[in-house]
Amino acid sequence: MATKKKVKTRPKAVKSKAALKTPKTKSNRPAKAAQSKAPLFQPEIRVYPTPETLFQETAHQFMQIAREAVNERGRFVAALSGGSTPKGLFQQISEEPYRTLIPWAKTYFFWVDERHVPLTDGASNYRMTQEFLLAKVPIPKANVFPMTDGSQPVERAASVYEIKMGKFFGAGALPAFDLTLLGMGDDGHTASLFPGMPQLNELHKWVVGYFVDEARKERVSLTFPVLNASRNLLVLVEGQKKAERLKDALEGPSEPPRLPIQYLRPAGGKLVFAMDAAAAALLKK
Repeated sequence: MATKKKVKTRPKAVKSKAALKTPKTKSNRPAKAAQSKAPLFQPEIRVYPTPETLFQETAHQFMQIAREAVNERGRFVAALSGGSTPKGLFQQISEEPYRTLIPWAKTYFFWVDERHVPLTDGASNYRMTQEFLLAKVPIPKANVFPMTDGSQPVERAASVYEIKMGKFFGAGALPAFDLTLLGMGDDGHTASLFPGMPQLNELHKWVVGYFVDEARKERVSLTFPVLNASRNLLVLVEGQKKAERLKDALEGPSEPPRLPIQYLRPAGGKLVFAMDAAAAALLKK
């Protein structure tokens, strides 16, 4: 069983730009987001004793969200993340009983962020997902929407992905993913939205493509308006090396420019931080 509690971090006088409402639009282009009063950073915390338990329990939650979405809306649409932590979850849901229980024919996958590289590149989030999940489950190829293959300028790749999302979700509203899977970097970033970057404050674009730095190169990423429009935001955190930054994010002051993950403030959805005991080691009991 996971230990659950709520964390409330009240913003300082600095205005947060994470919570947004969707205006009406008369065009067929994706709707722009408008700024509104930001809700609190108020995640539900679930702590599991081991990484294995973390992945087992989140796999069950993934399956439940998928089935409920199909029952209520006829399809399940998720935005996936890369990195090492999701591999454990992907391995779980690619095996029984989830391989049978998840309605793959009505499941659609987008990506939260991606390195601007070919799909076959070892650094590609798509390639990792293909190896650990997509190649093992009966999801139709047409239901999978890779973010970029590195073949065009990164800003253009972001614009093309935004257009694809607009066609899929329809004009006039921000995309509402049934589930958005996220992680947290050692510096407190999430998706490819890094501390101090102007892309943190993007209010109009759904997707941004930009050069981060020499180490992280070019990235394509969903923006906070889209992330915060999700029905379920699930942040997976594993391992002792994340413990100090996790404590800063969950129990420290509200400093989202320094800790971008604190911009996760869904107005109508659910935000869950699921972690193993090692990652939660420094949190107050």
